[in-house]
Amino acid sequence: MFEKLLIRLFDSYDFEPRMDYTVNSDHIDGAISFDSDDYIVEAKWTAAPVERATADIFATKVSRARKNGLGLFVSTNGFSAGFKDTYSRSTPFITVDGVDLFAVLDGRFRLDDLLRAKKRHANETGSCFLPVGEPI
Repeated sequence: MFEKLLIRLFDSYDFEPRMDYTVNSDHIDGAISFDSDDYIVEAKWTAAPVERATADIFATKVSRARKNGLGLFVSTNGFSAGFKDTYSRSTPFITVDGVDLFAVLDGRFRLDDLLRAKKRHANETGSCFLPVGEPI
């Protein structure tokens, strides 16, 4: 259900979303094309922040996806301190949490602008996490 909401959101920005699929025994929640990059998407609607072990699994999926694979990890309840610490210096993905999603759905930020800022932050700092509204 959460994946379907994301697909509709991605479609509204012309990100050419693809629903869940399996590649080489890896389940992928979805994929998008944004700017000149393709991303695989991991979507979690959980009661607690996502832990580092789950991020490690996704990082492996991203590395196997393609040579220049990128990932987008979406979690409604955010990410644990261990998750953010582990992926604060080098990351194959960017993150979007529930606060980010609400800001986009509420019209305070455009999703494409948010993803560009997060990708730039990851490229410049190595960190997967940039809270919505925080300057780079």
